[in-house]
Amino acid sequence: MCGVCIHPQYGGWFALRGVLIFKNIECPSLIQEKPIDVIATREKRIELLEKFNYCWQDWTYRDLTETVEKYSEDQKQYFATLPKDRKELILSLKSKIKLQSEEIRGS
Repeated sequence: MCGVCIHPQYGGWFALRGVLIFKNIECPSLIQEKPIDVIATREKRIELLEKFNYCWQDWTYRDLTETVEKYSEDQKQYFATLPKDRKELILSLKSKIKLQSEEIRGS
């Protein structure tokens, strides 16, 4: 079972792109702070891990905490689309934005 990252303001995410390890660099004055515990109960932790590990594509694990901002439906569609298929989606989104801005200017 994989662990999951939950931001205290923005909810769940998992785009950890990489890690750099420097064997010979030390920072003894660095203060390590405890992370904020945003999932307070054992039951909610189990629910979070199950949602993330078994149905991460439905995005529900991201919404187990109160968030200040959520992904839009367009953003969800973008991330759900394979990179090789995104060009058509991007062109469609650009057209949609252009139409919306024309409607705003026309009103």
